[in-house]
Amino acid sequence: MARPVPEGPQQHDLDAAIAARFVSGARVKPGERVLDAGAGFGAITAELLQAGAQVTCAEFAPERLAALRQRFEGRDCEVVSADLRSWSPGFVGPWRVVANPPFHLTAELVRRWVLGDRPPHALDLVLQHETAEKLSAPGTRSGALLACAGEATFVARLPREATNPPSRVNLAVWRFRRDRDASQRDLAAVDMLLARAFAGPRTVAEALRGIASAVQLKRQGAEQGWSPQGHPREVPPRAWLPLARLLAMCGKLA
Repeated sequence: MARPVPEGPQQHDLDAAIAARFVSGARVKPGERVLDAGAGFGAITAELLQAGAQVTCAEFAPERLAALRQRFEGRDCEVVSADLRSWSPGFVGPWRVVANPPFHLTAELVRRWVLGDRPPHALDLVLQHETAEKLSAPGTRSGALLACAGEATFVARLPREATNPPSRVNLAVWRFRRDRDASQRDLAAVDMLLARAFAGPRTVAEALRGIASAVQLKRQGAEQGWSPQGHPREVPPRAWLPLARLLAMCGKLA
């Protein structure tokens, strides 16, 4: 069955003045390869170009695509028609995301970018306030995955009037910076482990029964500072990485 297309265009385009402050805070360097995902009418893209970035802006809505192509014709800017849930930019070298992505796709996009074959080294996003809090929280599945890959930060609150039209919910600036300790294979193992651990209201020992022995859990808990009899949200976020590596080495997370 064909995958359904997004439910209408991105409706919350970032105010130009807010976009200028947002891009300034992202500290984009001249020559950096940057993706503006869900570019809308180009408020962020314009500021990225002003900063000297090499920009790819991805958008799905036809009227916004037409406006983007007209606005940035002749500039160092690639305008792409894309369903962000399945499209990959295919960049070869280092790249980053600076964007105000469609709110209903945010969590899915962040996970795809972090787990992808060629992940960005940084994400700077305007999100719904609640989503930014969840992505930064240590006791959530998303927060734990991101902690194993780098550092997620809730940067600042934004008023609802930061977008046109005004958002119905509060907004925030959220940031993620990748470190090089965990490989993509490691992160895939962490993701599988977290899916199992956070599947229900169970202790770590109960959730991982059949893939981790009591001895393994006791040893890992003692080394990393958590109890197998506690809930997964009580495990320090980065402690999932050595446990995932151990279980993957034992063939339990294939």
